[in-house]
Amino acid sequence: MDTLTFSDLRRIQKDERDSNELTDLNKDFIVQANEYLERKRENADNREYNSSKRVYNKIIALREQKVVKNARMALRSNIKASELNLLPREQELFRETRDLFEKHRDRLKEGRTPENNTNNSSTGETVEQPSIDEPVDDTEDQEIVEDESDSTETVSEPENNKEAETEEDSSEASEEGYSKIKIISSVPEFMGTDLESYGPYEEGDQAVIPDDNAEILVNRGNAEEL
Repeated sequence: MDTLTFSDLRRIQKDERDSNELTDLNKDFIVQANEYLERKRENADNREYNSSKRVYNKIIALREQKVVKNARMALRSNIKASELNLLPREQELFRETRDLFEKHRDRLKEGRTPENNTNNSSTGETVEQPSIDEPVDDTEDQEIVEDESDSTETVSEPENNKEAETEEDSSEASEEGYSKIKIISSVPEFMGTDLESYGPYEEGDQAVIPDDNAEILVNRGNAEEL
């Protein structure tokens, strides 16, 4: 990838959303993306800058979810950073997250929690620790056991959440310069102000499109805003 474009970002976002695993990106992707966004910002191309930044942030969020998922799986499957399509900065995130999960599991096994202090800080009295025979609240342990048995579901989590993610995209888009409309009369395919293609639409269709395009269609009587 020589020079990053808005179309490249949209393609990467789609690939990342459609895959359960981290996609293989150019190792300089983060640098290239930030340079691209900086050029758009300096050129005062606010519309494309805002659209590009939204897509870029979504890519990063999708990849972060996968990094965390793999860091959890690494506790029992010994996955290594070198075996994943991690970007250089993501490798550090993977290792740190894995170590945090490991420390958390160790504390749970030892029964150490913030409440299990040996001394009461306000009274100075020694707090008696529960003996092995005393009943203790094992809710957290049960959650861990259940989590271990649900490993298969964890792996497929991104795919199962595609529908919810799409709804989130639509909601987010509406807040950032996009409108939801209902088509009253047929509309041929057109290019939106975000440089993406939309349509064709038939009567009764619903769509989320850039505000400027939505306003034009509403004014022409082709659509009504929802």
